[in-house]
Amino acid sequence: MKGFTIAAALFLLSIGAFCQETATLLPSSYAYRSIGARAAGLSGMQVACADDPSALYTNPACLGYLVAPNSLFGSITPLSFGRSLSNLAATLAVGTNAHVGFGLVAMNTGTITRRDAAGTLQGTSTLWQGTAAVAASYMLTDQSSVGVAGRLHIASAPDPASSGTGIGVDIGYVTSVLGMATLGASLQNLGTMTIGSERFALPWMLRVGVCTVIPFEEQVATTTSATLGTSDTIVIPSSECVLFGIEAQYRAQSPTPTLIVGTEIIPHALVAIRGGIAIYGESLGVPQLIPGTFFSGGVSLHLPSALRLDYAIARGVTTALVHTLSIVARLD
Repeated sequence: MKGFTIAAALFLLSIGAFCQETATLLPSSYAYRSIGARAAGLSGMQVACADDPSALYTNPACLGYLVAPNSLFGSITPLSFGRSLSNLAATLAVGTNAHVGFGLVAMNTGTITRRDAAGTLQGTSTLWQGTAAVAASYMLTDQSSVGVAGRLHIASAPDPASSGTGIGVDIGYVTSVLGMATLGASLQNLGTMTIGSERFALPWMLRVGVCTVIPFEEQVATTTSATLGTSDTIVIPSSECVLFGIEAQYRAQSPTPTLIVGTEIIPHALVAIRGGIAIYGESLGVPQLIPGTFFSGGVSLHLPSALRLDYAIARGVTTALVHTLSIVARLD
């Protein structure tokens, strides 16, 4: 009986180690983790400024705003207790105004040792959770886009009562604000999940954010019409700039929203440095300023052959500092 109790305790610890701070029934607790090093480096502030295929997990409308609409993306985040979070995603432009995306997220939650009531070794089992997503966006105008995504959640455990599947839907919107900033909003995981014989609603999340880009300098060029002979000036945006953003996130059953600010500095076209922090939110059930729940930093390097390498170090509500590595490949 003692061996069985120890095995059960280890199983519960392996599950509890990655539970959401909201203590909801969602077994796929990774569902709201930052996917990719850029998102992790901004502490999850991505709803209005996503620029790679991982956007389909935050705001599908951002697919229409990607600099490289045809891209491949991969990332991995090693976690404690032998766990890891990995992701693959791809985006594709369909015509002029439509874009689609596909992605897989896998959460390997480690291996447990099974014993019977007498303490006899019964073997080992691996806990695994995953999500498959399909997304699409459409440009309503040159400055606004809408998007929708569908998710299939899978939870696999040795006990059938702890295994199950679920379906969630995300909707999103992105638009320009007077040509000076970008506003983004998304509602995530509207759906249900069945674990064993129990069915329940997924804990949804609402994200609203705004970001602006300030160039270090602007170059002005003069053009001349070949037919009329008239001259005109055009502004060439600088690749060196600073991005500022703020995002509010509210999860179902949370006592208060979380407010995150982030910035990204691009001193050179080949390098970007970023960071993010929660300035308001919940800590141990108490709403407060600077709760210490999210803070992070990261860097990007643009490599030859249209490759970008991203790295981030971040702290979340229930995790110590973790590292995330991502690679983005442009197919254009």
